[in-house]
Amino acid sequence: MKWTKRGALLGIALVVALPIAISDAISSEGTGGPRASLTLLVPGSAGGGYDSLARESQQALRTNGISGNIQVVNVPGASGTVGLEQLIEMGDRDNAALIVGSAMVGGIEITGSESTLDDVTPLLSMTTDYPVFVLPANSPYESIDDFVNAWKENPAGFPIGGGALGNIDHLAALQFAKTVGIDPKEVNYIAYSGGGEVLGAMLSDTVKAGVSGFAEVADQLEAGTVKPLAVASEADGPDFGMPTFSELGYDIVVPNWRGLVAPPGITDEQRDELISMFQEMRQAEEWDLAVERQQWAEDVREGEEFRNFIDEDVARTRDLLKDTL
Repeated sequence: MKWTKRGALLGIALVVALPIAISDAISSEGTGGPRASLTLLVPGSAGGGYDSLARESQQALRTNGISGNIQVVNVPGASGTVGLEQLIEMGDRDNAALIVGSAMVGGIEITGSESTLDDVTPLLSMTTDYPVFVLPANSPYESIDDFVNAWKENPAGFPIGGGALGNIDHLAALQFAKTVGIDPKEVNYIAYSGGGEVLGAMLSDTVKAGVSGFAEVADQLEAGTVKPLAVASEADGPDFGMPTFSELGYDIVVPNWRGLVAPPGITDEQRDELISMFQEMRQAEEWDLAVERQQWAEDVREGEEFRNFIDEDVARTRDLLKDTL
């Protein structure tokens, strides 16, 4: 499988210094608990799916007085594992949480990270959305069958652009390939650091198709800059204004879940308090509006149930990637 890492390449390097922003956000002294101050770490750049969940949560938490001071700190790098390592280093801090999801699971596998989701305290899953496949507006493919036929003729010469290696875009591209009979090793997947770069690659004809979260391409779809191919959701899932793969005859459903984890050393009581805060946030009008705006489906699991769900997703992801690593 050909992997062009571009923006992801820099993130593979080891990060040896704690980012100043995190040091400022979480002091080494007493915090007064998460209702006094809370830092949400985002293991990716601004504007991505992780970042959207963190900032929508920040708004709902702040507006409803659930925490006195909520900061969002972006910690991109190494397919999300740099942010994971920073959270683990926080030990028993009870006023920090990291956004995690399907992309984190894949990132750990891709990078061979020694830090894994076994090393943190699961809080709760929050949302699920689904990757969408889009084409440049001037793409010659008028149907998904046209696209698949051209892809199968020359997989190596048919680049697909998406987010970091191991994230849900990457996994969706591999699943699409397997479903239509393309060896995943032959997929020419080009990893970019964000949706903006994926869009640029499509507009410059660097890639034949792009994979991204719906929110990241919604404006371009409305403007006609890109055109839809399909969304990897259930047939009866949220309305994305485009057909699902299932509706087009392809059995491809790739949920992109996201949730929150805390440092490894907090107590059960501290964990339960953090969960309670986010459950309280979910009852707020601002949160309902965010779910609607982002086209998310709420998908909530707490504590040990969330831990078991993560373990199952790790097994699924390893199985999908086993022939490509």
